Amino acid sequence: MVVGCLTSNVDAHLLMQSFRRTSLVSTMRLFFRSLSALNVVTAATLLQACAGCFSGASLTFPVEGLVTVNGQPAPGVNIVFHVQQEQPEIYSRPSAKSGPDGRFRLTSCSPGDGALPGRYLITLTRRTPSIESPGGVLGGGAPDTVLADQFLGRYENPQTSGFSFEVRNTRNVVPSIDLKLP
Repeated sequence: MVVGCLTSNVDAHLLMQSFRRTSLVSTMRLFFRSLSALNVVTAATLLQACAGCFSGASLTFPVEGLVTVNGQPAPGVNIVFHVQQEQPEIYSRPSAKSGPDGRFRLTSCSPGDGALPGRYLITLTRRTPSIESPGGVLGGGAPDTVLADQFLGRYENPQTSGFSFEVRNTRNVVPSIDLKLP
């Protein structure tokens, strides 16, 4: 998270105030002044990510794919790409939710813009209501619905999901991802 790069909570507050009142350039100047020498690489990565989000020139490339369960299109699957390289992780993780036909398009900054080039580990979850507790958490209220991962966490950990992809400087199509129900 961006705040983790700052030298204090005061710097984080000033950065947020600056974002509201000034241009991106002024905000980035304040940001760089608040960094220690060890965080320069992180700052450069963040600046690159911000430039793609706030300027007309995007640094992201389209990424699309198909998710299936036992060979059938899987709607409502949450897909998240996690940076795999030994580099500071940028502010946001590209993500998507599969449509009714199981297809998805990754979003980093604006809908369907894709992801920055690099290697990613992929996590997938599909939350479905599993339990209703009568009376809410403390009782006397509306029932709470507990959402459970339909895949029981099998694909939830980037290190063990078994899926990865390299985003290149072009339009990218992820090979079909076929999930199995436990």
